[in-house]
Amino acid sequence: MVSLSSLIETGSSSVTDADDLRRVAREGDARVMMELGARLLVGADVAQNPEEAATWLSAAADHDHVPALELLATIRAAGVLALPDWGGALDLLGKAAAIGSAAAQRQLVLLATGLRAPSDPRDAALAWREAIGKIDISAWMTPPPRIPICEAPRVRKAAPFASPAVCDWIRGKTVGRMRAGTMYHPDLRMEQVDPHRSCGDFQFDILSTDLIVQAVRERIAALTKLPILAMEPPRVFHYDLGQEIKPHYDRFGNADRGYGVEGGYRGDRIVTFLLYLNDDFDGGDLDFPKAGFRAKGAKGDAIYFAHVDIKGEQDPLSLHAGMKVTRGEKYVLSQWIHDRPFGVITAPTA
Repeated sequence: MVSLSSLIETGSSSVTDADDLRRVAREGDARVMMELGARLLVGADVAQNPEEAATWLSAAADHDHVPALELLATIRAAGVLALPDWGGALDLLGKAAAIGSAAAQRQLVLLATGLRAPSDPRDAALAWREAIGKIDISAWMTPPPRIPICEAPRVRKAAPFASPAVCDWIRGKTVGRMRAGTMYHPDLRMEQVDPHRSCGDFQFDILSTDLIVQAVRERIAALTKLPILAMEPPRVFHYDLGQEIKPHYDRFGNADRGYGVEGGYRGDRIVTFLLYLNDDFDGGDLDFPKAGFRAKGAKGDAIYFAHVDIKGEQDPLSLHAGMKVTRGEKYVLSQWIHDRPFGVITAPTA
């Protein structure tokens, strides 16, 4: 999880107790409103309460607190508490851009192809409102054609899926946040460092996601024809020189035991989607050893494949590996997609 202090312009407050945070927030401190809202949203040292979180984040946004505006924009686009509202999300991001948020400005530029940031800061609010009018979210939900590149297992490609600038933005959000690669351990019901993975990864959560990441997820849903509600939080995998992921299956294959701490989730992964964030590396092919098939994408290309056959059963040919990088380093966005809604279930970390 991204640190709460990174979302608050002057760092976390010295107050840590939830009741004390509420008291200070009621006194009108927008920074504390933001911190309290973020903590309530994810359940950090306080009982999770998304509805109350939205109230405090909205109050902070009313004080023109930029991180609150940006987080609320993400919540609106993602449909955390209601149906997705991209119009409201863009309005919030536009307000943050007009105040001077470089991150908000860049996101709007990326969302609207060909848009340039307004040059006159005196007309910033009007200019960013006009910029929002040039953003066509429906274009993000209209992906390029799917290209079949293998039938056993079923592997598809879309090229280009995202612009180089969008790839750079997503990659930039992971700087300094990588950890050792982990996988869910069905016996322990928790994520653990996986000896089969020498790469690193970063998993997005609602605090680290933004409108660009959310727009990419909308595009993935449109391409795969599978809903966002069935998606796990996306991850970026980073392979340094010589790093790899050895042959494995992405399915849990533990329906009899369930998933998560309580074992209440009985679904499973059925699709893996990969977006190549760079291509200035050698090696690193996506290898299907049982099928004798390898694939690799250019920067901005997407490759995705099914773990099940047309009958919905485990496809043994979906065994796959990320081969060793022999020059440079490799970054890919990975999105696992399930056979049913996944968002309410979380796995504990090691």
